[in-house]
Amino acid sequence: MLPSWCRDTVTVLRAPLVTNGTRTERDWTDAQGHAITGCSVQPAGTSSDFGTVDAVANADATLYAPPSADIAEGDRVEFAGATYVVDGIPYVWKSPTGRVSHLQARLRKWAG
Repeated sequence: MLPSWCRDTVTVLRAPLVTNGTRTERDWTDAQGHAITGCSVQPAGTSSDFGTVDAVANADATLYAPPSADIAEGDRVEFAGATYVVDGIPYVWKSPTGRVSHLQARLRKWAG
């Protein structure tokens, strides 16, 4: 359980996998969403690459959620007007007492 000051609510979007010819990809036009309460979203850094024709910037955040949160690699997360991609596999941290066990996920968004 996270501390009482973890009061953010995020919306997790999950799209079904569809086969398009020889490729399997997510159909984001048919994504389903669900809310997760009792979270904390914290900034984790930004970076930019202006060395290419198309400049790209990204912003990372860390999502701390209840350990039972339904979130998976490849999901999208909406928070504070921004949409992030879950980057990597979310994992559960188990505290020795169980009081601060939580799920942690890296979030990333791109611009450019």
